[in-house]
Amino acid sequence: MPNVLALPLEEATRRLTQAGCSFDVELLLPPRGAEEDFAGQAVRKYVVRQQMLSANRLVLTVVYRLRKEVRDNGSEN
Repeated sequence: MPNVLALPLEEATRRLTQAGCSFDVELLLPPRGAEEDFAGQAVRKYVVRQQMLSANRLVLTVVYRLRKEVRDNGSEN
């Protein structure tokens, strides 16, 4: 079973699929947050928890991390 903790979700998915593991993804959002709140924003998804349910089955807990955009004048938004 590969360790995919702290990897981007895309990379974790690739590694687990190659290893023949099945998994579910659980999204961890702020208490009043919703997945739709991040629509249209540049986000990266990272694995923050990897929980084994059985020999070849996992649950991955994923968080969104907003990408900071730098403007032409060097300031961030």
